[in-house]
Amino acid sequence: MLEISSMNLIDFIIGALIANAMPHFILGIAKVRYLGLFGYSHKGNIAYGVLQFVIAIILLLVNYSFEAILQNGFVLGGLLVVFLFLFFGKFSLKLFREK
Repeated sequence: MLEISSMNLIDFIIGALIANAMPHFILGIAKVRYLGLFGYSHKGNIAYGVLQFVIAIILLLVNYSFEAILQNGFVLGGLLVVFLFLFFGKFSLKLFREK
């Protein structure tokens, strides 16, 4: 039988939120119509990605101390990738998009 005692349900939710925020944000900045919580618009997908990212951060801070978060490489890696796309995603699309 699968044992999940070492994994907390809240950790699973945090990971799912971080992982799901990325495609919604990427598709939003690429202006692809994709269904999200706020409809099919690209602005809605950006907002949905940011909302998931913020909820994940809040859950992390409620569940763990700031020092514990800084010592977890998996969490830091996931947060770094989402954070970089939040700030540099639009720039990279403009830079590498075919004209």
